[in-house]
Order: sequence, then structure tokens, then C-alpha cells
Amino acid sequence: MKEDSSNVMAFDALYTNNQIQKLKVLLPYIEPSMQKNMAIYIKYMELKYTIDLFKKHPFQIRAASKDTEKPDIQKIFQELRPYCTEAESKQLEQINSMFKTMEMYQEMSQTMSAMQEMFPDMGKQNSDNPSGSSMEDLLMGMLSPEQKAMFEAFSKN
Repeated sequence: MKEDSSNVMAFDALYTNNQIQKLKVLLPYIEPSMQKNMAIYIKYMELKYTIDLFKKHPFQIRAASKDTEKPDIQKIFQELRPYCTEAESKQLEQINSMFKTMEMYQEMSQTMSAMQEMFPDMGKQNSDNPSGSSMEDLLMGMLSPEQKAMFEAFSKN
């Protein structure tokens, strides 16, 4: 069975009560012909409890300290992975790779801007720099072929 993440357990704890939890514990011990009806009844009780809870206490499911922070995509992917099929996991990995590439592009763009401010003559062809290689050429030389391709794709956009 798949492991529950802490967010799933917190959600389940928040939107249930002891009465519902007792019914869940008893479910495997109930006559097999009644289990289906009992499972539906348990889900109904959870829904009713959740609706009542929101009527009494309208609140958001979000930590107050995270309101200003950007969500950690990699953490979210790690929490989703146990609930994904193999194909979905591969898709998450591709999306994660795309996010990493975008972050790398942003970092490289910032580095290039900073380097060009520090060394404004870099990239200009003159007697000290006859090849005319720019800071971008220097940084691009440090990338793998895959990273170069992704960087160029983002640069065009």
C-alpha cells in the first residue's frame, strides 16, 4: 500500500472525527455484503462533516508562513509521486526537468547581466580581446549539449 504523505494525513485528520474513524476501523469486520453500503455511508459522513465544518469555520488549507513564499515544486512532486502511475511519474519528472531548466536559464541570465555590468568591454573585439568572445560564450561553454539546447530554446522565447 502506498505511504500517506503528511499533507494527506493532516487533511484526513482535519476533515473527520472519531465517530467516522471508528466506522473505518470496523469496516473490514462487517459482513462482506454490507461493506459496500458502509463504505458509501462513511464517505457520506465525511462529506457532511466537511460541509458542516466549513459552515462553522470558513478557512483556507494553507500554512500562514507560506503565503509569501513561492511553492517548492520539487517537494510537491515528491509528495504526489506515491499516488501516481508510472506514466504520470514520468510526466512529473519531465515537468520537473523543465522547471529546473527554466531556473537555470534565469540564473544564467542574471549571471550574464551581472558579468556584463562588471566587465562592459567583455565581448567587444579589440586588441586585448581579438576573438571577441562574450560572457555568454564563456558561460555557454560550461553547459552540457542538452543544457545548451534548452537554454537556446528559452532564449528564443
